[in-house]
Amino acid sequence: MSQTERLKESYKEVKMIGSLLTRIRSLLTFSLAIVYLSNLFIQSVWINHLTLVLIVIVIVLSLLVATGSSKIIAYISIVLSILILLTYNAPFSIWEQAIEANLYLVVMFTLVPLLRIPIQFGGYFEALQAFFQRFVNTYSRFYILVSFISAFVGILVNLAVVPLVHEISKASNLSANKKILSKAITRGFATCTIWSPTMASIALIIQLTGATWYLFFPFAFLSGVIAGMIGYIMTMIEERSSKGEQFDSAPDTALISDSVINYRKVIELCIFGIILITAIAIISLYTRIQTIVVVSIAAILFPIIWLTIISRLPILWREFRGNYLHNSVPGLKNEIILFVGAGLFASSITYSGLGDYVPQILFWFVGDNVTLMSIVIIVLGLMISAIGVHPIVTITIIGGTVKASAYGVTPTYMAMLLAITWAMGITMSPSSATIITVAGLAERSPLQVGPGWNGRYAIISSAILLFIMTIFRWLQLI
Repeated sequence: MSQTERLKESYKEVKMIGSLLTRIRSLLTFSLAIVYLSNLFIQSVWINHLTLVLIVIVIVLSLLVATGSSKIIAYISIVLSILILLTYNAPFSIWEQAIEANLYLVVMFTLVPLLRIPIQFGGYFEALQAFFQRFVNTYSRFYILVSFISAFVGILVNLAVVPLVHEISKASNLSANKKILSKAITRGFATCTIWSPTMASIALIIQLTGATWYLFFPFAFLSGVIAGMIGYIMTMIEERSSKGEQFDSAPDTALISDSVINYRKVIELCIFGIILITAIAIISLYTRIQTIVVVSIAAILFPIIWLTIISRLPILWREFRGNYLHNSVPGLKNEIILFVGAGLFASSITYSGLGDYVPQILFWFVGDNVTLMSIVIIVLGLMISAIGVHPIVTITIIGGTVKASAYGVTPTYMAMLLAITWAMGITMSPSSATIITVAGLAERSPLQVGPGWNGRYAIISSAILLFIMTIFRWLQLI
């Protein structure tokens, strides 16, 4: 056997081992989610030990294949956390608590992609593409529809909305304008990350601040709507002022007759989406079960109910064994280590007492002035996001150490502050999964798509939303 043939054989073996490890990691991650949810009701000590073993294995396997800035941030967070816990002689119970601190985020992020299956295979994709072809013939309409679909579908499928909307938008010739397409997707998706209970950001923020989602929802939803309006206005102004852009006219787009558009499917998708959000809110309110738990359970049960109603249930098992376990779950490696790393770091600085310095330093700068405190948190969050640090780091540290009661504000106000910081942070952070994915589809660098195209939007939106929340606070509404 020649040297070349040996190298080919070695490469095949390595590839097979890598594929096997990916399959194992995927199955263990899904098993972890099911075991964790089950034990919330069973309350077994042995199952709790099993959960710990599973999360440790999943972390190790994910760290081996993680990529980009997420890998760097996660490694730094985990190494620093280990050093802090060792320095302060933390007992095993603290290590266990720290490792599992953000486990609920890992569980939700693992299960939510299941909601993508009925959307992809329920006939909605084709209906939305036809809708694009028929009605989207100006850049203004293109931005509105892309951003709206990104926000609405994003509620159901989270980050998976980016490639989905990108494919749908190809039905219009206007999608050739990568700048407008990128802005519409990122800014549209940001609006639902401010309020949606299916978002990991909201689950984390509600947990950290102790806010109640149904009290938080009205203010957060209003902020999402306002952020969407700001995004539209700014995009129109920015693009009209750029050379060569004409928004009153657009490239020719092929029109199709009304009869080709399946309006029933468009309405059906809206109805199922509204039912999902309403059910989550009502169940959380009346059962007092944490919203994050309700969302995770809904991600399992709702696709079954949905596909049963539209007579396409067999597709669920096929896609679960196929795309979900082979692509969706393995693709969460970066998010998993980020969540675990942030939770581990927050727990370590809390146990060591180092976290006490954060509110002290903040107090030195702003005193007990709530407005200054709010400005500093948002500005700091945006600055750190712009240089490439994922917002989860800032939110976890500030949310875990700065208490609402210390400034005489409600948990709802503090949650709103962090939600705005997160939403605008991921819109401009070159390390956020949203920007990285959009940049890849637009064939641009994350720095250009993030701080370059969305930096001004993030700053202006944050300022306006903070001003509105300040008025609500003065009126004692929040």
